[in-house]
Amino acid sequence: MNIQNKSQKSLITRRKTLLGLAGTFFLAGGGGYTSYHLITHKKNLIGEYKPQSIRIAWPKSEIDSLLTIAHTEDFFQNYGLNVTILPNIQNHLQALDAFKNNMCDATVLSVLDWLPNLLTGMQARLLVGISGGNFRLLVSKKSRIDRLVDLADLKIATRRHAEKERLFFSILLRRKGLNPERNIKWVEMEKEELLPALLSNQVQAIIGYDPFMWEILSNANKQIFELAGSQTGSWSSRANRILGINNQFLKKNPDIAVPLALSIRQSSKWQTQHLQETSILLADEWKGMNSKQILQMLKNENQNIAPINNQLWEQIAQYIDEFKLLGKVPNNLSSSRTARQFCLPIKT
Repeated sequence: MNIQNKSQKSLITRRKTLLGLAGTFFLAGGGGYTSYHLITHKKNLIGEYKPQSIRIAWPKSEIDSLLTIAHTEDFFQNYGLNVTILPNIQNHLQALDAFKNNMCDATVLSVLDWLPNLLTGMQARLLVGISGGNFRLLVSKKSRIDRLVDLADLKIATRRHAEKERLFFSILLRRKGLNPERNIKWVEMEKEELLPALLSNQVQAIIGYDPFMWEILSNANKQIFELAGSQTGSWSSRANRILGINNQFLKKNPDIAVPLALSIRQSSKWQTQHLQETSILLADEWKGMNSKQILQMLKNENQNIAPINNQLWEQIAQYIDEFKLLGKVPNNLSSSRTARQFCLPIKT
């Protein structure tokens, strides 16, 4: 048997073990959510970190590559962390609901979801970036749309409850001189309706994020192309999905921030160095794509975006500046000072 086949079988075995362990359920948080532990038994390789527990609301955790790696490669375990992931958290609304009702201690959200809540007083601190946004805007090759400004007065379709996607592309459109509220006709659809609507010219563009958008793009690449996204320019090195922690939990558990951030960064680094293995780990969960398609997607995306400390707050300040462009925060608000207040500095 060649080395590659051995590697694949080993990874698949570990993935099946992970899924089997995920079937062990118990009640957590007292709020009616059933939570599960993903338990490993490897020795704590870091040694200096005491055992600690945390509950995280992680949207679509079952298909999240970084979370899968953190568990299968024992990065949480190595830093003494007993991580409980709330199940059935499929979107930011459910994650926010769990977070606000103390059903979890931390959650993963787009910064575009974090900022409106933090700006209105949510008691949380941002700890570490999880990944870039992987947003894509797709248009038909027949449409003769070559630039974002060509979308003026045309229809852009999104999935329902796609606030962060719309907000992201509103920023891009505003930078190109368009008013996203006046110059764009936004349409909400079920995700299955997006591609047919685009191909029939019912709408002139569709927006979303991976893996869904990459699946559409890879399956219809002869008919559509990516006009804009978060893979290029200043966005290519910026985190979009960020893990934040409840302030009260931090007061009671001040030592958990460092090992949690480091375990996330280790997982992100491992993924960057093992894209092929990552694609195999994910293939049995992402039913719409095989491992080859997933690998192509991972290679197209920007990897290892897990900022902390100064790098994180500088990126948050950039997002606040962009909120000013859209009129969502006052121009006299100090972006730098506000970003520092929102982010949790740690010593590594």
